[in-house]
Amino acid sequence: MQRPDVPTSRPDDGAAPRHRRRGTWRGAAVLFTVTAGLVAAGLTAVAGPASRSDAAAVSASASSQAAAGGSMTGHPTPGPQDPEALGPSTLATAVTPLVVTGEQARRGFHEFQADCTITRHAADDPIVFPGLPGASHQHTFFGNRTTSAGSTVASLAVGAGSAGTSCRAPGDGSAYWMPTMYAGSTVLDPKEVVVYYKSGVDDYRTVRPFPKGFRMIVGSPRYTSAAQFTGYWSCGNSGRRADFVTDCSRTSGDRMAVRLTSPSCWDGVHLDSADHVSHVAYPVKGACPADHPVAVPMLEFKVLYPIQGTTGAYSFASGGSWTFHYDFVNLWDDATLAALVRHCVNGGLQCDARGYDQHHAELGAVLDQAYRLPRAA
Repeated sequence: MQRPDVPTSRPDDGAAPRHRRRGTWRGAAVLFTVTAGLVAAGLTAVAGPASRSDAAAVSASASSQAAAGGSMTGHPTPGPQDPEALGPSTLATAVTPLVVTGEQARRGFHEFQADCTITRHAADDPIVFPGLPGASHQHTFFGNRTTSAGSTVASLAVGAGSAGTSCRAPGDGSAYWMPTMYAGSTVLDPKEVVVYYKSGVDDYRTVRPFPKGFRMIVGSPRYTSAAQFTGYWSCGNSGRRADFVTDCSRTSGDRMAVRLTSPSCWDGVHLDSADHVSHVAYPVKGACPADHPVAVPMLEFKVLYPIQGTTGAYSFASGGSWTFHYDFVNLWDDATLAALVRHCVNGGLQCDARGYDQHHAELGAVLDQAYRLPRAA
């Protein structure tokens, strides 16, 4: 299975406007779990690349799902979810909102990015089907190279140190995955994957880093129409669309992009909840609501697929375009993530993967030329 290399990405240049969703999360299927330590939680992810026969089977399933409106036919349905299944679900000490005084400078950007390449494909979902390899639709994985169906937060942390990551910054040992796209019966890997870490609240100075082990799913493979999808698609000069752009050649584009943002407010206490949703929320009118007062980074996935001509033959393993979703498990080195959030997000900068804003070169970069955090002598 040949896959194209992912080129170096630039900071979000505004070609696609910043996508902040305000108000309640409007029923988006978001699963959040936060774990306090490296030992207590269990996660999973991929084994090896799918065999050709596996890919064909998944592809056929994806095609039938798309024809049926993106249903999950042929895939197991998760049973009742235990908030303690992946580890303790309540912090011993609550995380409080970051309070900042003084006048806030007006800055149009407050972000940095993670540039990563694809590692493998597997029919696993570490969050929804922990310890059950092959139980999910096919996913495309990147970041932590050891993610597998039997992973735990502790094993992913060890793996990040031994096998490394497919992301530019060695300090980003996080695990990322999303449904695999198919062009007919062939896996279609993206040409570029960028994960932006942004402020989802107006006062970007109040954003705190994710705790290690923090995990979430944004979007849902169970949506049945484009009306439910809260992200958007675009190609060339098409503008934002809720569904695939039907013919990219008519919009002067050869790459179809999807963008989807995550909630960025957390209750600061519960590491999980019975529904995996009630402990997180989207901002309301630019601020975190009282019951979810802690601002954390808003992730925005920007994924560019090499589309030629019409999109009638394209589908996800999970179904139609509206079933695009992504999973994230935070395994950043704590000091590296904290430095990037402080300099780029809290500092109101438009940083690249080194934490460098070319428009404010005088402020320097967070990471060195090897994308590592310089250590004090």
